[in-house]
Amino acid sequence: MSYRKDFMAVMLGKEPQDFPATEFMMFWAECYAPYSEKAGTDKLADYFGVQTPTNIPYNFTAVPAFEQKILKETADRITLINAEGITCMVEKGTSAMPHYIDFPIKDRETFLQYTGRLDWKTEERVGDLASFRKFAEENDVLTQLTIRGPFAFLRDLIMFEDLMYMFADDEDLIREMVEFHTEFTLGLFGRVYAQITPDIVYLGEDMAYKTASMISPAMVEEFIYPAWKKIIDFVKSKGTQIVILDSDGHTTEILPIAIRAGFTATLPLERAAGMDGEKLREKFPLLGLIGGVDKLKLAAGKKEIDEEVDKAVRLYKKGRYIPSCDHSVPPIVSFENYEYYIRSLKEKLCKK
Repeated sequence: MSYRKDFMAVMLGKEPQDFPATEFMMFWAECYAPYSEKAGTDKLADYFGVQTPTNIPYNFTAVPAFEQKILKETADRITLINAEGITCMVEKGTSAMPHYIDFPIKDRETFLQYTGRLDWKTEERVGDLASFRKFAEENDVLTQLTIRGPFAFLRDLIMFEDLMYMFADDEDLIREMVEFHTEFTLGLFGRVYAQITPDIVYLGEDMAYKTASMISPAMVEEFIYPAWKKIIDFVKSKGTQIVILDSDGHTTEILPIAIRAGFTATLPLERAAGMDGEKLREKFPLLGLIGGVDKLKLAAGKKEIDEEVDKAVRLYKKGRYIPSCDHSVPPIVSFENYEYYIRSLKEKLCKK
């Protein structure tokens, strides 16, 4: 069986032919030079024998893109307006998150202005996916259709503090924006599904802090659930069986709502935020789980790595769980530690 078939089997609660060794979010950019030097190749996924889904190429961002403009530059930082119209400061030589300064949507007027760049019918958003479909079929590629979910859509384009006030003070605008995003998503997905049926649909939401969700479960239920349900009903009606909710932070309190909306899996199970895979498995026995391997423990040493491997093995054997780092592998994890981790995991789980 292939990686694609094994991955899908695990996520659907079936018996795989072999362990689908996965590093779902792969490695920080800063890992590649030192890792590649020691591996003797820059093809780290091949070297470690790990895979991840392949994203279907299409464009769900601003079209036309904003003109990128550098506002200020120093020896180690750049302040710019990016292609999404967001003003941010980025540190040179790192892939760490930017520091966000200003956002394009501030009220209904600026929202309506921005929607001019979010027409799902714009021709260049979706090219000829027939070639990609042919490649995927010939190589048995695990395909994934990725988009920002309704909450992340708002969070990406509105100053966070302003967005939180909007949820309390301007419910009509929140509903209007979420409904727009839903129709945009459905229109764009319709164009993609006309050419290819993804194995996975992946909604990035990033809607939780270390201890709780950014908006209350009641707000998730009222404002976000209807959008999730409509989008997920559509993709499942078209044949996609695996729908993933991606959110850092502690999402346990909103997972029942996500499951009811139709999500079949979640990731990355951030351990520093208290997302314990074994507890989640007890609470949500049919929910697919991906991630949960503590990056801080991978950085620590062999004893801690052994503990992570043992936990991952226990969870994998219970079904519907695929081990992976609880986000991209960061440069604090040495090449030697990661190699020891993935070799140990595969020794215990690979059948071949």
